[in-house]
Amino acid sequence: MRQFVLFLLMALLLAGCAGNGAPRTEAGHAPPAGRSLSDVFSDQRLRNRIQGFVLQDDELLRESNITVTVFNHVVLLTGEVPNADAGRRLAAHARRQEDARLVYNELVIAPLSSVMSRTQDRVIRRNAQSRVRGLDEPETLEPERIRIVVERQRIYLLGQASRAEAEAITESVRRISGVREVVRMFEYQD
Repeated sequence: MRQFVLFLLMALLLAGCAGNGAPRTEAGHAPPAGRSLSDVFSDQRLRNRIQGFVLQDDELLRESNITVTVFNHVVLLTGEVPNADAGRRLAAHARRQEDARLVYNELVIAPLSSVMSRTQDRVIRRNAQSRVRGLDEPETLEPERIRIVVERQRIYLLGQASRAEAEAITESVRRISGVREVVRMFEYQD
């Protein structure tokens, strides 16, 4: 029984925060090859600190739709903010985190996206994940090293990949119906 409770607690810690208009996350991923559980928890803590900033900032909390993605200490901020100052405040906070190696600020000044738009993003993301998992070439491709984020019908690709893997992934996902753009943010391993 004790092991079950410990397992349940670990699963809850990995799951991250549930959304209620607050920042959305990409939790629940298995540790990729070469990443320890400590690395995964470190990314989760970094994401939680950035999300905490959003929760404490009334303007960001009420008037924004923000996704914070952290993978290998690389931070990707996506979504809508009400003005440039709000986006700069969040990006500056993320950059001040000593364990953030790199921060990509892809926030846009725009009204909040519709439920329909967010649903379309989820469909695109599921399709992209399926396509990446289905790739047979190159043989070195490990889908666990890749994070796929979709915001406003743009696919953001993060993680570790060789140039051949990046090309194969990009070619595979760019043809998905509804995709406006594919943005590569890979750390190249060759």
